[in-house]
Amino acid sequence: MSEPSNLPAAVSRDGNAFDARGVFVRLVAYLLRHKSMLVVAVVFMVLTALSEASFAALIKYIVNDGFVSADEWFIKWVSFFLLGLMLLRAVLGFMANYSMAKVGRHVIYEIRQDIFSRLILLSTQYFDKNSSAKNVSKLIYDVETTAVATTDTLTILFKDSVVSVALICWLFYLDWRLTLIFVLSLPLLVVITGYSNKRFRRTSKEIQDSMGGIADTVKEASIGQKVIKVYGGQKQELENFTNANQFNLKQNLKRAKVSAAIVPVTIISVGPAIAIILFIFLNFLRTGPESAGDFISYLTACMMLMSPLKRLAKVNEKIQIGITAANSVFGVVDSEPEIDTGVKPLTETKGHFKFENVTFRYSELDDQAVLENLDFEIEPGDRVALVGPSGSGKSTITSLILRFYAPQTGRIFLDGHNLDEFILKDLRNQVALVSQETTLFDDTIGRNIMYGMLDEYDEERLQAAIKAAHVDEFLSELPLGLDTLVGEHGLRLSGGQRQRIAIARAIYKDAPILILDEATSALDNKSERYVQDALETLMKDRTSLVIAHRLSTIERADKIIVLDRGRIVEQGAHKQLLKNNGVYADLHRAQGNNTKKGFFFWNR
Repeated sequence: MSEPSNLPAAVSRDGNAFDARGVFVRLVAYLLRHKSMLVVAVVFMVLTALSEASFAALIKYIVNDGFVSADEWFIKWVSFFLLGLMLLRAVLGFMANYSMAKVGRHVIYEIRQDIFSRLILLSTQYFDKNSSAKNVSKLIYDVETTAVATTDTLTILFKDSVVSVALICWLFYLDWRLTLIFVLSLPLLVVITGYSNKRFRRTSKEIQDSMGGIADTVKEASIGQKVIKVYGGQKQELENFTNANQFNLKQNLKRAKVSAAIVPVTIISVGPAIAIILFIFLNFLRTGPESAGDFISYLTACMMLMSPLKRLAKVNEKIQIGITAANSVFGVVDSEPEIDTGVKPLTETKGHFKFENVTFRYSELDDQAVLENLDFEIEPGDRVALVGPSGSGKSTITSLILRFYAPQTGRIFLDGHNLDEFILKDLRNQVALVSQETTLFDDTIGRNIMYGMLDEYDEERLQAAIKAAHVDEFLSELPLGLDTLVGEHGLRLSGGQRQRIAIARAIYKDAPILILDEATSALDNKSERYVQDALETLMKDRTSLVIAHRLSTIERADKIIVLDRGRIVEQGAHKQLLKNNGVYADLHRAQGNNTKKGFFFWNR
């Protein structure tokens, strides 16, 4: 059996080799945070192992003194001695198992804390490449696998190694010649371990990938359950899940086949040695009735030795499973957090933006730029609207302002300073965002409104935000009021109610810069009235950037910027753009050129 210190390079999910030894050392470092608890567990494991091994020695005296010589004192007390030994073994085993389990749960807790604390600091690009379901899989499946495999490995290495050594020592004590025969059969275990090592490493990686695929499918089916019902997509989703589940089954069966083969091969390798030992003893070494105890004790020790040897032969399976899972886990922990090169504090801003020759691609490999050579300016307090077809780059502009991404060329200025100069947290503190896809967390209405600002609790400010956003219109109908749980993604509330809570959050934040990304496009007329009225309140005395498809909602904007394929094709006020009879005028006519049917921003 290869030792952990000699672990070879393993393979990560992306197919690249990683330092298995280094990953193992990191896992041990987590364990060593609990040295005292670990020492207690090891001590109890060693004592448990010795109590198990002592049973083989006791058998010798039970046979010789209890049956052959029939010693009266021994016969009277041996049952109590055996019972005491069993009780001691039970107590020691409980303490050993519980202590190691306690270490394992603490390791799981700490690794999960480390992953999540890093996860919330990672860049938008990371989440573009890694689905939320895969991140959940890492937090739940991979972390659990890592810690359990690690603690199981230590239990086997300490407890079973001590049991094996104690039993082998007893065998040598009884007859060193027979024991040499037995020991010579063990090298086959090394060969078995080497083979299983490679297979477990490969299948463990595939199993982790398959778990991520299952998580993705379940997440999509849960989120899109209404669409599935309406369009009858149950069969399609079942096929998707079946494919992911079958892949997981296939990989687990591969690992199970190798795992199942280890034990019988171990028995086959050791079995002939035991048969030879039995033949030699009975034919050449048996000296009389008193030798019966020695041989039965010897045979018992051999049989008892099989279980720890089988577990030791399989320990590499657990090591490889744990290391492969740990590499996936540490991949998140080691991911670079969102880059913040800013050093300039930003406690207040006028909201004056200037884009200079800004070009952006999501990937350097993309032929077509999402934004190309953008030049425009937003004056303090202006209400600027971005319009254009889907994919023209409207939302990307807001992402650049919030520094979710950085442009490849060009510069963005805020109040005359390059946006990159500001401390990232300070910059985002100056911006409030209300989008079409309202993000509410599975918490109370009150905590959603004050999200990220709970330490700034101000009852008067909260009530003002609730009233300004018209949240009070439906809040009074809820028995728990602000303590009402909104459910996952706010699904216990209507779209208009969710949107008003998001607006109340923005009002409570009271940031000088406001970004509205299709904030009313998915609402019914009644909800839209409330939301637009709340938005009108929100935009007062703020620099506002509005993304809109319905042009009727932006006619009173100070400036309208028309985008097409990442370029600015027109900009100006509503009347001026209509007079120019260009792209904006065409879009306006395409929407019916009827502004009297809706409720409009800034026209109340």
